[in-house]
Amino acid sequence: MSDNPIYTPVPLKNVIALTDQLLEIAAMAGASDLHLEPLFQSMRIRMRVDGLMQLLKPPFDQLPATLADAIVVRIKLLSEMDISESRRPQDGSFQWQLNDKRLDIRCSSLAGHWGEKLVLRLQWQQQNIDICQQGLSPKQLQVVNHQLNKPQGLILVTGPTGSGKTMFLYSCLKQIQAPHINTVSAEDPVEVVLLDVHQVAVNNAINLSFSQILRALLRQDPDVIMLGELRDFDSADVALKAAQTGHLLLTSMHTSSLSEAVHRCHGLGVDMLALSYCLSLIINQRLVRRLCAQCKQPMTKVQLASMSSEEWLNAVTTYDLGFGAVNPCLPIGCEACHGGYKGRFGVFDILVMDQSKRDSVAQRQVQELEFGAGVRRQGLWRVISGHTSIAEVNRVTW
Repeated sequence: MSDNPIYTPVPLKNVIALTDQLLEIAAMAGASDLHLEPLFQSMRIRMRVDGLMQLLKPPFDQLPATLADAIVVRIKLLSEMDISESRRPQDGSFQWQLNDKRLDIRCSSLAGHWGEKLVLRLQWQQQNIDICQQGLSPKQLQVVNHQLNKPQGLILVTGPTGSGKTMFLYSCLKQIQAPHINTVSAEDPVEVVLLDVHQVAVNNAINLSFSQILRALLRQDPDVIMLGELRDFDSADVALKAAQTGHLLLTSMHTSSLSEAVHRCHGLGVDMLALSYCLSLIINQRLVRRLCAQCKQPMTKVQLASMSSEEWLNAVTTYDLGFGAVNPCLPIGCEACHGGYKGRFGVFDILVMDQSKRDSVAQRQVQELEFGAGVRRQGLWRVISGHTSIAEVNRVTW
């Protein structure tokens, strides 16, 4: 076994260079996560690009065990994690430079049957968090901006994990930043650093929770508060009181629809009558992959004729050119993209509260809130305008 080059000791400089190379490959591909997964006598390397997992290209897709172990130690040292502990889960972070851009990397370790798995979350410090670039239609953008200019109320952003809720909240904070507004946030963790926003991270090591941070922030004379997530009764109760007492509060919740968000609030023990009066806007969203502009091809007349479902015909009839001219396209694939797609954008369903909807929330008659086709209808409009495909909309909305 010693004659096999796979099992020869790896020089430290090679481990450092290989670790940097793996990070560079993931960063250049626009990956949000890099996975180092131990297998029997090897380690599989995958990355998540535009929401989907994919293997790195050979020879980086699978590394020999001894080399993989050295890379794990290297990353744990960078993340200031305990390299002598491989049984308990650990979290850490570090910064990494690629050319003139800086990458914030969060690392999570978890022991498994074949060894310790690392997942690295990659976050560029210079994020595109312009609210105009999130995917809202012109009408939706006007509604959201109007609600953000209100002095108080609760704006709730909903969607499943990985639907872009946090980035949307950041874009809202950036939109309303001003010298005369005191903006604060409670997050777990701080993912994007914003100037002129006092950002506080949850710290379980000292029992600093969302609700404790929020109570402290209320004594900091805030105008606008961003709470990363409504996850328990304490944080929801404090958030509700903040929204009722002259503050604009923005937060998120892991739910798949507008009505489910109301059910979830009730499940947390929230006073539904109080919620109905302070809730001003609910947003439900998904992220869909964008067709590559270099290789996408317009659908033929035959292909368009096959799109004859009632849902598709209704979407065509109601499309108001808000996302551009009618030009449905198909993914092809080229060297510049990943299977015909490059990048992602949001599709949204928004609900502005009025008196009838407040009554529905207070009485939990949530079926009345689902009056439209929601994110799926907007996704189909994006197909019509040639920004994504029907297969992609089906993937994220069914």
